[in-house]
Amino acid sequence: MKNILVPFDFSALAMHALGFAADIAAASGGQVVALYVLNVAPVFGANLDSHGYGNNTAAMRADPGREAAARFEKVRQQLKGNIRPGFRVERGLLHQAILRVIHETEADLVVMGTKGSSGLAELLVGSNTEKVIRTAPVPVITVHKALTVSSIRNIIIPTAADSGQQHLMRQIKALQAFFGARLHVLYVKTPDEKESDKALTDILESYAAVHQLSDYSTHVTHAPTEEKGVLKFSKRIPDSMIAMGTHGYTGITHLMLGSVAENVVNHTREAVWTYRLPGARS
Repeated sequence: MKNILVPFDFSALAMHALGFAADIAAASGGQVVALYVLNVAPVFGANLDSHGYGNNTAAMRADPGREAAARFEKVRQQLKGNIRPGFRVERGLLHQAILRVIHETEADLVVMGTKGSSGLAELLVGSNTEKVIRTAPVPVITVHKALTVSSIRNIIIPTAADSGQQHLMRQIKALQAFFGARLHVLYVKTPDEKESDKALTDILESYAAVHQLSDYSTHVTHAPTEEKGVLKFSKRIPDSMIAMGTHGYTGITHLMLGSVAENVVNHTREAVWTYRLPGARS
C-alpha cells in the first residue's frame, strides 16, 4: 500500500476516502494521488480536435481543471499529518480514467468513497464504484464514513472455503498484518446448504490451517442469501473491515450472476476491501 489512488470529487465521501488513504500512506511510508475526472462528453461534428472534442471547447475544459487544482490546494492544507497528496485531473468516463491512471502511476491500492446504489440502478447500471471493483487490477477499499488505520481492529472474511485461493489469502494476511487486526472467517449458510454447522466449522478450521492463519476465529451464520449473512454478521463485529474476492463479471454475465462483493459494498456501512481474483474476466 505504497501508491494509493483516490478518486476525488470534493464530496464528503471523497474527503473520508482521502483522509483514510493519507492515514494508510503515513503508516506504510507511501504516497497518495487524488484523481479528479472531468466527465466531458465528446462533440460529434466538424472542427474536432485530435481527441474528438470541439476545438472551441478547449479553454472551457481547461478552466475547471485549474479551478479544481486551486480548490484541492485548500483541501491539502486542511489534511492532518505529514502526507501531502498529489492531484491529477483527467477527462472522460470516471471508471475508465481510474483504470488508466492505476496503470500509469503503478498504483497498488484504490480508496473510494461510496454511497452505494440500489433498485433499478443497481440492477442495470451499477455505480462507478462497482465498475472499478469489477475491473481494477489492484485491491479497492470502499468507505462510507471517516476512518483511521487504528479504527480497523477486525477483518471479516466471507468464504466458501474454496481451494485455489492462495493468492487472495496472502493478500488478506498482509492486510491483517498492516492493520494488526483479528480475522473472522465466515461461512454464510443459506437454506440450500445441507452440511451441518459442525461440519462447516470443521471445514473453516481446515481452511484456516491450510492458509496458516493466526489470530482468527471461525463463524457459521444462517441467512437467506450470502449478502444478507455478511451484512448481518458485520453488524455484530465493531471496528471491522470486510475483505472479499470478486470474480469481476461484466455484461450479461454480471446481470445473471452478479457479485456478492459488489452487493455488500452497496449495502453495508463498513469499509470493504475487494480484490479481483486472478483469472477473473474483465
